Amino acid sequence: MVYCVYSHGYTVPTCVVTWIQKNSGYELVPSLACLLRIPRYLHPLSMPQPSKMGKSLSASIIIPSLNRPESLKRVLSSLEAQTVKPMECIVLTEEGPLARIRNEGAKKAKGEVIVFIDDDVFCSPEWLEGILQPFNRPNIGGVSGRAVITTRYRRQRDLFRFPKIKGLYDRIFLEGREHDPGRITKAGTWTTGASEEGCDYEGSVDYLEACNMAFRRTLFEQAGGFDETYGCIGDWSEPDLSFRIRKLGYVLWFSKLAKLYHEPSRTGAYLKRDACQARLSNYLLFSRRWVKPHWRHSLYKMFLWTYYSFKRRNKWLSTR
Repeated sequence: MVYCVYSHGYTVPTCVVTWIQKNSGYELVPSLACLLRIPRYLHPLSMPQPSKMGKSLSASIIIPSLNRPESLKRVLSSLEAQTVKPMECIVLTEEGPLARIRNEGAKKAKGEVIVFIDDDVFCSPEWLEGILQPFNRPNIGGVSGRAVITTRYRRQRDLFRFPKIKGLYDRIFLEGREHDPGRITKAGTWTTGASEEGCDYEGSVDYLEACNMAFRRTLFEQAGGFDETYGCIGDWSEPDLSFRIRKLGYVLWFSKLAKLYHEPSRTGAYLKRDACQARLSNYLLFSRRWVKPHWRHSLYKMFLWTYYSFKRRNKWLSTR
């Protein structure tokens, strides 16, 4: 596997460089194009291993990372242990709007499938195999899977830390479908089933999980990538792209084998969530495009406005 670290002026943590060189049988390629004037595209140094299920598509894994060296080392370690090896792993350490950073990573990718994960996840050994298997069917445009949030980290998320409020939220906005993965309800919000360890669903979904999503590269390019109108940390740019892929006639698939664990960090990009005012604006943009009028949706918009207003005045709350 090739490691391509695009720092865009930000220092790549020494501990990450050392880890890659020590634990990988391949060379670290620090692709600091803007500083060193080296070629933008790098020739792969290794080929992906064949899947147990037959021919496997090549995969480029894209990881935006900001000041989380220990977390990044953990996710890279889990990628080394995959039953199917990716062609390359592209680490982007630039600071800026997430939708733009992801698009820049996709431009550098050479794999037939581009996979986006966060730097605060770690992947089960068969995760990438589970991602690539559904792409053997030509009508599959994107694949996702579980992004399990353990009990410890659920307590740090507003949506899960208050059980009574979560129960009311589930009944009104999720219509009792909280254990389903990858659904956008009539209220215009996402179901939370993909975050559960016990989720064993396999089938089509409305959208792909933001920290566990893969697309055919040619289809990603055809759809125009992530809409950079979604500012700051890019909330709702992922479902927006998912809906555009579906509009082109392709199916989005949820693979129960493609499991990773999400341990939301309180450092790095996390610090940008409450600092920006774009989250509500991003949602309103998504809802204007894709959510049909419904009383639940009107109520949900009121709920979000109240929630974000309250958070701005009460910094002790964690980020949902």
